[in-house]
Amino acid sequence: MAARFLRTTCFGIGRRCWARGGVRLYTVQAGPGSAADVAAFASLEPHPRSVQYLMSTVDVSKIWAFLSTELPIRYAERIRSLEQVPHWEEVPDLVEVRDIHLDSFKAVREAQVDTFAQVAHEAILREQRVVDMMAKSMHYLRRDHGDVITEDFVSKFLDDFLLNRIGCQVLLGHFLACRAGQKSGIIDPRCNTKKVCRAGAKAVLEMCVSCTGLCPNVFVDAYSACGNGLDDDDTPRFPYMPHILKYIVMELLKNSCRATVDMLRAGQLHADDYPINVIVCADEDHVTICVADQARGIPRGVNAWSYLYTTAREGEYGGEKRLAGHGVGLPLSRLYARYLGGALDLVSLPGYGTHAYVNLPRVQTQQVEVVPEIDCLGL
Repeated sequence: MAARFLRTTCFGIGRRCWARGGVRLYTVQAGPGSAADVAAFASLEPHPRSVQYLMSTVDVSKIWAFLSTELPIRYAERIRSLEQVPHWEEVPDLVEVRDIHLDSFKAVREAQVDTFAQVAHEAILREQRVVDMMAKSMHYLRRDHGDVITEDFVSKFLDDFLLNRIGCQVLLGHFLACRAGQKSGIIDPRCNTKKVCRAGAKAVLEMCVSCTGLCPNVFVDAYSACGNGLDDDDTPRFPYMPHILKYIVMELLKNSCRATVDMLRAGQLHADDYPINVIVCADEDHVTICVADQARGIPRGVNAWSYLYTTAREGEYGGEKRLAGHGVGLPLSRLYARYLGGALDLVSLPGYGTHAYVNLPRVQTQQVEVVPEIDCLGL
């Protein structure tokens, strides 16, 4: 562990590598993107950043100085973790995901501060399909190699892989936002939770009508225990990324709307009698969002957090699965909440409905990246 710690202080990966104080630890003679280059970065530890850091670091040259070594570490860890998955080479999607990450790793390694904006933009576009590809690949491996690809293995592997990916996407987005002149980068210092929840509800209801022809009733209310002008009209505000908050709320509402629609159809019931309530509340330290439906709850024995669980069948909900996917929406939402020190929990009330609770820290110094260090898969 001590040797690993020393390696995190070195400079010049891909050529001579020196520890602070001038003691050479090792030498790597390899071009950017080579196997040795990836291995060298994979041996280093990621360096989590806080919301406070992101808000105070908006100079693109300073961000680049950090990203030029931090992103290769995180990409290299994901590449290595993919290569450790049993039978990964049998799955074309996994091979492609590995190649995508190698392309991004090499592009970052070869970039300079004046070319990095294009590299960042291309990396984000290149990796858009990665989550769905990973989810489908795990379904195939679980089906064909269930002796080693267990459900626990899939959960641990995807949790670490996707949480690592979230961090990269945020850092890339922050660089681009700062370069575009956004004052606080990717962070909204006074993210209006009620406004974000209402925008998410509107989008999901439009999706629900398009896919099912039905429109459940969704109500959004906000409350605050804070006084002294900390909130405007009881609307909890805090430094956060609105697009991430919206994603979490939308995924929870998609589940509630779909379950409600299925119940209404089965029993010829009226939507007015089964509303979905989104309650936003806060104190000085935390923001909590509750999404509560009356769609009879989650059946006992069902692991709603499993990446392998989905009730959607091909051709349902408009034929595009826009209201349901490959089972990644809920566990991915939990990772987004966890990414900056928050949590997402479910409470199922059998016969009544489901309550989802999103708890997010409100204090900048408590909003610190959770970035798993992927050493091995524990097979």
